[in-house]
Amino acid sequence: LICNRSSQAGMVYDYDLFVIGGGSGGLAASKRAAGYGKKVAVADFVKPSPAGTTWGLGGTCVNVGCIPKKLMHTSALMGEAQADAHGLGWETQASHDWQKMVSSVNNYIKSLNWGQKKGPEVQERDVLQQVCNFC
Repeated sequence: LICNRSSQAGMVYDYDLFVIGGGSGGLAASKRAAGYGKKVAVADFVKPSPAGTTWGLGGTCVNVGCIPKKLMHTSALMGEAQADAHGLGWETQASHDWQKMVSSVNNYIKSLNWGQKKGPEVQERDVLQQVCNFC
């Protein structure tokens, strides 16, 4: 696929692969194509929520779905395991800090976003943070 498109500013885009969506599928396809030496662009845009929330590359799963849910679930399992351990003779005194957990989850997600933008295997892609469609 070659996408030649002139923007309003007179720029011409020429890519071997133009991916709409920076979720896991779009990123995997773009990495693979770039690895084969193809000129690749990924268009990814998230409309801000009414509160102004946006997120980075990785799609719904990485940013607000599967990954944060699993990290929070793991945190909950740690508390349950601690209670079970106490019943088996372990002396445990740990407590949970909700704000620290949320901050840790957010920082982990940001590290994944950063890796998708700056990792060594993605330097051959253009990432366009804008709405794209085919005319």
